Amino acid sequence: MPDPFTPPMSGALLTLLDDLRPGDWLALASANAPMLERTRSLTVDAPLEDVAAAVFDILPISRDTLQPLAGWAVDDRDPRFTDLAFAVQGLASDGSGRRQEIYALPDDVLVECAADGVTSTVRVPWDGAPFLFLVCVGGARHEPTDLRRRRTLAGVC
Repeated sequence: MPDPFTPPMSGALLTLLDDLRPGDWLALASANAPMLERTRSLTVDAPLEDVAAAVFDILPISRDTLQPLAGWAVDDRDPRFTDLAFAVQGLASDGSGRRQEIYALPDDVLVECAADGVTSTVRVPWDGAPFLFLVCVGGARHEPTDLRRRRTLAGVC
């Protein structure tokens, strides 16, 4: 197991991750991504790939939710976002020990369902179009959730 205090991991990030419970949703997002202001947020000054690697090394990913990894971007055809998506998918797969696929989160689902169900957000610097990735926390049995249904994140997890 890697040293948990190797950057970009920090005490603040470990605390944020430790507060998550099975069934909670964590967002890994660009600093300019739209999120509700009441969502607990931490900005980490490191590339998304480094932050995701550190997070997925210690955060269990849900086995109860059919699509525990989702992604959204203002411009999902941007090659830089595509590279990020493949990196996050690979790091999530490596960290969880099983293949993960990113569910493409439509705009209306983000606005109507997903945004108010996110427990915490880790923001990273990014000069491109806004993006976010959502991951459902595992570690114990919990009620499965479906990102496509209104209020399921907030109501079930």
